Amino acid sequence: MDWISLSSSSSIKNHRSPNWADFNLSGPTHLTTINWSDEYQQCCVAACLVQGIYILHQKNPGGRQWWESFHFQIAQYLKDDDSSSIVGAIFHYTGPYDASAPSIAIAFRGTATTQDWKMNYRASVNELHETSRFQRAMEAVELVASQGGGVGRRIWLCGHSLGAALAMLVGKRMAKMGVYLDTFLFNPPFVLRRGGRILSRTAFGLLAVLSPPLLSLPMAVKYALRQRETSRAMQSIEVQQSFANLCSWVPRLFVNPGDFICSDYVEHFEKRKQQDRLPKPTAEELEHPFLIPSAKLVKNLCPLTKNGIDETHGLSQWWKAELKLQSKECICALPSP
Repeated sequence: MDWISLSSSSSIKNHRSPNWADFNLSGPTHLTTINWSDEYQQCCVAACLVQGIYILHQKNPGGRQWWESFHFQIAQYLKDDDSSSIVGAIFHYTGPYDASAPSIAIAFRGTATTQDWKMNYRASVNELHETSRFQRAMEAVELVASQGGGVGRRIWLCGHSLGAALAMLVGKRMAKMGVYLDTFLFNPPFVLRRGGRILSRTAFGLLAVLSPPLLSLPMAVKYALRQRETSRAMQSIEVQQSFANLCSWVPRLFVNPGDFICSDYVEHFEKRKQQDRLPKPTAEELEHPFLIPSAKLVKNLCPLTKNGIDETHGLSQWWKAELKLQSKECICALPSP
């Protein structure tokens, strides 16, 4: 599919607002009425829910507008087992009924604490799924999904940066089971391991890239064994079905081409799109946490300013009134029976 433009104008503010936590000064106050079928407005609302988690973490009393403005109420906080820090929340939609509106939204924030940087490292070595944070997130999402309330767009899964990595892992696990959540991944880190090394320019992979050979060797052996086991497992009917399920999951990846943390997703999918149809997915895409066979790739085309990473990786870019987006679907061909 060709790129589809979604925009309201072509410029962007020249700096990040110092009042980023104040909804009235920094939020999408231009959205006075929500059209739940509009993808730009869905993007704005999903980003605001994630922003609300950052505000909750800071214990800012004025943060309620980030979700209440769109008729959401918090049903449950999600915290780490080993800290009191709020890393996510479950929201219930209480507004007027709309078939395109989510009944439930689950959102995860990105890096804000020292513990989060430890999670970043675990993500860089493909171990985020082994953490208690992932287990708690998975349990919460499974419980929400099991309670019904609809599928697809009726349940949103949202995250930014590290939170996007977490949401991707959760969404991928749910998709393998045939449960498809409408997923919004803002600036998800791209970390691709080959031969035990992390091939990424991101801060998430920096420690692994600079690690000594003695550290990377065990990682290489572990990775090679995982790949061999996954390839063998691909022969089973059960795994083939979960693989087919995964191909049908199409999360939305919101990427700024100037953000070195996530921009490699653009190259990854554009290389795979050189043919009329995406090639048959590989065993690596089933096993690797941050590789997915299908996605809707959404690029921010607003011109860059001098604010660097604060702008290109920042969450606030995704609710700007002057946002200019390009969107295309990269749907992988289902494996042949």
